[in-house]
Amino acid sequence: MHYVQRRLDRLGALSEGPNYKWWAFTAVSIGIFMSTLDVSIVNISLPRIMAGLNTSFDAIQWVVLAYLLTITSLLLAFGRLADLTSRKKVYIAGFVVFVVGNLAAGMSRTVIDLTAARAFAGIGGAMIQANSVAITAAVFPPQERGTALGLNGTIVAAGLVAGPTLGGLITDALGWRWVFYIAIPVGLLAIPFALAVLQERHIAVATRAREPFDWPGSVLWAVFLFALLFALNQGSSMGWGSPFIVAMFVASAILVVAFVAVELRAAFPTMRLSLFRIWGFSAGSTALFCSFTSQQIPVFLLPFYLQIVRGMSARGAGVLLTTVPLAMALVAPISGRLSDRYGSRGLSTAGLLIIVAGFLFLVRTTTAGQTDLPLIGTFILIGLGLGLFQSPNNNFIFASVPRHQYGIASGFIATIRNAGSSLGIAVWGAIMASKLTSHGFTGDLEAAAYNPTLTGKVTPVFLDGLHIAIYAAVAVLVVGIIFSALRGPKPSQELAAAPASGEGRPEGRNVR
Repeated sequence: MHYVQRRLDRLGALSEGPNYKWWAFTAVSIGIFMSTLDVSIVNISLPRIMAGLNTSFDAIQWVVLAYLLTITSLLLAFGRLADLTSRKKVYIAGFVVFVVGNLAAGMSRTVIDLTAARAFAGIGGAMIQANSVAITAAVFPPQERGTALGLNGTIVAAGLVAGPTLGGLITDALGWRWVFYIAIPVGLLAIPFALAVLQERHIAVATRAREPFDWPGSVLWAVFLFALLFALNQGSSMGWGSPFIVAMFVASAILVVAFVAVELRAAFPTMRLSLFRIWGFSAGSTALFCSFTSQQIPVFLLPFYLQIVRGMSARGAGVLLTTVPLAMALVAPISGRLSDRYGSRGLSTAGLLIIVAGFLFLVRTTTAGQTDLPLIGTFILIGLGLGLFQSPNNNFIFASVPRHQYGIASGFIATIRNAGSSLGIAVWGAIMASKLTSHGFTGDLEAAAYNPTLTGKVTPVFLDGLHIAIYAAVAVLVVGIIFSALRGPKPSQELAAAPASGEGRPEGRNVR
């Protein structure tokens, strides 16, 4: 024990100095990578999990949604909590919870057990994600922030790249339970590394006084998201006009109004709605939300297309899907660096336009008899668009807010990412489930992968639902393009480094 402590102390001493920012970046990159990997590695295994637990398409969505919904509900709360207490402690505690949740997920015997374990792991994921970008933005100077966030995008892409391939290999070789167990050894190495390297004095922003935590706002936000996403997910099976589903939609509307009312009156709110007075922040956040909502077409639906319609193995489907994040990984650091020099509006808008083109090609390349090459080209096009969009857009959002609110901004960016992902899975899943249910195929979807006769009947219905979802995603992306193009010029870098004043609303003329 003393030997381990001495090694950790030495590692902490080595990390001090002018290169500290890179040590801190390495520590949080492990968290970014694992929390991203934890989604992509599971998605490719969903058809096999659905068969292993003998459950339905509607139910299997909650294995993903439980994780994303928990993260989305708690990100703002943990971002705020870290600003008030300790970013280091919240980040490391998140890794502990994350490891325990994945252990429980691997040991699950029913889909209910698995969903609960994923929700618990999502608590840890929220603690990690709410702090990783804030720590990165805090340790790098404004003139290098775009580059750092571009590298952040590369780490995200690396997790997405590794997920499908690694998930497919593990599922085929060891079984689906091991896609959860893989997080345990990584977490056990990441925790002591972060303990040694992260120094609170470098990553925290001192507050003028002890501020209370906004419990009412945090609870209202979490319950609102659950009500909305539950209604979207279960609407196809229970009936969109059923009293319960209608009540859930009404409740979600009331809850979001109550949340806004509470936050406007709170002295120290979880979500500082004053940030939305900054047009650049609002426009960039909206574009980000549209991007992540649409991304769930390739992330969530295409594994089912490749394994059921195309009859591919989990490993083969995973390898094919890696082309999207691989292309993203190649472009993200370049686009982040370019945004430091030339601003973000043109780069981000061009990225979204490329994604739209990729989605339109996706309609033509997702057919029953299509070869791999056109599909790979389409995936590369989508990945290039994502890489061109995300790093400049995140850089723009951070440049629009004062430094002392990086925790809130980081939590909000992660909230937007996960809320968009959750909504995308719920909406595109609802479209697909409604289409399958109307033709009587919901319970037989997994069986279609192993029954040629059934596959022939399911394929046209599945493809019809997939293409409807793709066109709907294109419409969402068009909204993102409009907001991205109208965001205005690059905010002053001095704005992001401004000291706290009042409620934290940035001053100056470069807020629009």
